[in-house]
Amino acid sequence: MPKLQFLIRFALAFTILIAPAPLYAAELQLAQKLTSLSNAGSGEASYYLGMLHHLGMDGVAKDSRKAFELFKLSAERGDPLGAYKYGCYFDGQGEGIVKIDPKLALRYKLIAAEAGYALAQEDVAAHLFSDGDKTGSLRWLEMAAAQGNPTALMAIGGLYAGLAPPGAPSVARDAGRGYAHFLMAARNSPEMRTALDAELAKLTPAERKRAIAIEANWQPRPTALTLKFFAGFEPAEKLIGAAGRH
Repeated sequence: MPKLQFLIRFALAFTILIAPAPLYAAELQLAQKLTSLSNAGSGEASYYLGMLHHLGMDGVAKDSRKAFELFKLSAERGDPLGAYKYGCYFDGQGEGIVKIDPKLALRYKLIAAEAGYALAQEDVAAHLFSDGDKTGSLRWLEMAAAQGNPTALMAIGGLYAGLAPPGAPSVARDAGRGYAHFLMAARNSPEMRTALDAELAKLTPAERKRAIAIEANWQPRPTALTLKFFAGFEPAEKLIGAAGRH
């Protein structure tokens, strides 16, 4: 199998096999309390209430338009996760509500990216690449990859391994470093690691040794905001608890 074809299949399978379970699966019965906090001016509460409407859970009917309004309110109040979701609606999630607007999507996702949210950093990198800003795109990819973002790790791995598409940011080819990034991305997927081992066998002994050594000494460094997102609604419960103590 040609290496580029392998990379594409690897990325697609990776997304299916190790994508995290839904973060918002539990019935949390938060809507009423979040509504009160949102009405009192909390941008964070507006974001979590927006997610309830976005997903349709906790007894709240799925309502994309209401979610959009809450994400807008959250963004206006300075919540970075709210700003990210508001930007997502201008990036295709708001079909029938707002028109796609890449500039607005980038503006609001950049707020979350600068606050440290890995998924926003990945999205900003994609936007900048589309705009022809290769240097900026690579910078944001590297920040997302440092947090363990799998898409960013795969993309950077492709750059160093010489598997990137035409027009991608230019870096000096380093197969060991490139495949190290693939190994980082596959760390939580035995199936993908097995598939990758077959490709590693095609490297020179020195390249293979370098890839394995780099990956072994690497640890993701997620920011507080990225960890907050992956905590699901737990921060919302803490927010409600803190409000109840005042």
